[in-house]
Amino acid sequence: AAGASSVGRFVAEYDWTVAESPDGLRIDRGLLDRVHETVPPGRVQTVRIVEPLLWRRRGWVRVELDVAGSSNSVLLPVAPREVAESVVARVLPGVTVPPRSALAGSPRRAGRCAPLWWRGYGFTATDAVFAARQGLLRRRLALVPHAKVQSVRLTQGPWKRLCGLADVHVDTGAGRTVTARLRDTEEAVRLLRAQAERSRTGRRDARPDRWMA
Repeated sequence: AAGASSVGRFVAEYDWTVAESPDGLRIDRGLLDRVHETVPPGRVQTVRIVEPLLWRRRGWVRVELDVAGSSNSVLLPVAPREVAESVVARVLPGVTVPPRSALAGSPRRAGRCAPLWWRGYGFTATDAVFAARQGLLRRRLALVPHAKVQSVRLTQGPWKRLCGLADVHVDTGAGRTVTARLRDTEEAVRLLRAQAERSRTGRRDARPDRWMA
């Protein structure tokens, strides 16, 4: 099964190229069947930068995305981080990928809820995006433009309430959710209110859904 999955990915992602076109970023890929797709930046709901453990020493990342009305979930199957960040800046105009040092981790007491794995959680909010990280062996940094947030929720089960922790979720138009996990309760309440305001103003000030607009 693992071999079949690897071969399938190789065939689908062979000779992957990304280039600019008048309507967005054009993706061409495939070994047996060539697939051509255009990603309009205004339709992108979420971008994820994925760092598998074995890729980190080489500085490689994978860039995935959620696009309203598209089944494709990959923007770059593998690329140096600097190249990936430059492509993200093209598909999300005005967005800079926050450095790892800018992400605030969960408090130490989060270890009571997620032993060991709590160290992989991080969060920050910039003027442009809601950014949440998770994972230790396979790091995933999700970026959601404020204008694409459809709703914001705070959840807190009994054990998290006892530990003074809560999760903040943002839902996008592609039916996906990005979560800032195991935040301090007071921080989570402030984040909930602040993100609701950022989303409202983000939609008001959003650029038209046109390439190079």
